[in-house]
Amino acid sequence: RSRIYNLFANDIIMELKRTYFSIVLLTILFVAVSCSTKQKEVLQNEEFNMVKQKAAEENQSFCIVLLDTADVTSKIYEERLEKSNIGAIFNVINTEMPQNSWYRQWLYSNSAPITCIFTSSGELVDIIPGASRKCFNCIKQVVKKDLMCKELKYYNNFSMEKRELIPLLNEILQCKLDLEKGVNIESRIDNLLGSVGYPYVDYLRMMNSLNYKENKIAQSAAKHLQTFNNDLELEVYPELFSFAKGVVDPNYDPKMEPVLECEGLIHLDNCEKDIAKPFEISISNMGETPLEVLDIQLDCSCVTLRGEKTYTISPHQSQNINFDFTANKEGQVIREIFLKSNSIRPIKRIKIIANSILSERKEVL
Repeated sequence: RSRIYNLFANDIIMELKRTYFSIVLLTILFVAVSCSTKQKEVLQNEEFNMVKQKAAEENQSFCIVLLDTADVTSKIYEERLEKSNIGAIFNVINTEMPQNSWYRQWLYSNSAPITCIFTSSGELVDIIPGASRKCFNCIKQVVKKDLMCKELKYYNNFSMEKRELIPLLNEILQCKLDLEKGVNIESRIDNLLGSVGYPYVDYLRMMNSLNYKENKIAQSAAKHLQTFNNDLELEVYPELFSFAKGVVDPNYDPKMEPVLECEGLIHLDNCEKDIAKPFEISISNMGETPLEVLDIQLDCSCVTLRGEKTYTISPHQSQNINFDFTANKEGQVIREIFLKSNSIRPIKRIKIIANSILSERKEVL
């Protein structure tokens, strides 16, 4: 009987040991998996170098996300980002903040949302436009593999294929960061000018030359910078153009430029479908010389201008411009008005957000 008892006790002890070791092994595996699983972290308007350093310390990919806070697609992006499980650091950038303007200048774009995906070492891997589920699937794929997603194209203003453009943008960004450290980037910029020509490269060349007192080269770059003048360039690079004027002409005073100011966002509530709703925009000239409104562009037939397309506004004076909005559908409607002028910021984009309801007359019928 004692022998049977001992055998039984030994069996129990062995089983407990196996159970114990199984628990220990499972715990180790759980900790290992937890440590290896990257967690999503969302930051807001943090400085690029800080995010880059954080990503390197945590050995984690990071994404710079350009958003327009008044844009519906950008809001959809934020909602989907919150629900996603992509293991990366996301730095969400409000493109309307002055300190963030360089991102658009670097990318030669006024679009949003755009996601720039970097490795943990700070190398640009891919650029994903939009907020669709396919976009988020591509972002997840790039973060996981550190490889460009070939399923989604990046339509850009360089008119280049993504596989050609990404390495160039990566080098331009590294030049920008090195310039801020005081590194001479002259030879690298000269090489880039042979591959891609747009305002930001000329700006980097100008600033590098100024750092090393090469004034003739700086003036040459500044003059070339001012040859860019299409609507996109006038909207994205006004600060660069103004600075370039001062490099070419030491007597240039930006304070003497006309300055157009007006609301950038207009809400129209209770707009009845198919019935014109009048509204006005007040444009002020806060500069010291006359403001010439050269053109008023409308992106939809639902917005009509009541009056002239051109105006001259004296310094510190205002002009009301009248419009009609006619909703062609129910619900929220978003449209834009573009003002082109001789202001120090030549292009002004005004967003119209209208809420349309069914006409009361039609309800009675």
